[in-house]
Amino acid sequence: MDTILGVFGLLVSIAGFWLALWQLRRTRHAAEAAQEASIQALNGVSCIQAVSTIQDICGRSRDLLHLARAKNIPAAANAAFELRDALSRFSVTAKGLEMQGADAWSLLLLTMGAIQDRLESAAITRRLDSEERESLIHEISRSHSRLSTLSGFATTFGVSDANS
Repeated sequence: MDTILGVFGLLVSIAGFWLALWQLRRTRHAAEAAQEASIQALNGVSCIQAVSTIQDICGRSRDLLHLARAKNIPAAANAAFELRDALSRFSVTAKGLEMQGADAWSLLLLTMGAIQDRLESAAITRRLDSEERESLIHEISRSHSRLSTLSGFATTFGVSDANS
């Protein structure tokens, strides 16, 4: 009788061992699926954040354009500084670089830097002739159009497709 119980116990132990291994495999697959889902969720959140940031940058460029048209040069100089700062922070992020290459961001930053410098000089001297103002408005408008295009692509197609 002890032999039968011993064999039965061994069979139960083997079955339990295989059941434990099967459960461990299922648990590993569930953990891998959960990890993949969390990566996708984080990617989705970072895409939403990138779209929000580029739309904020577009809003800043629109405000700069309005201030330049309204001849509010000190406020326009400040707005240009804030826009340039936001551009420089976003352009080095992974999502920013997905949207467009570093060279394109550098060109936009150089343009915004030149605009800001011209507005700062005009704010200090309290003078901006009509030709210079017109030139600034056109440059701001072109930059705003580029940013709006990026924002539109990012909003419609997602951040990774905005560089196409």
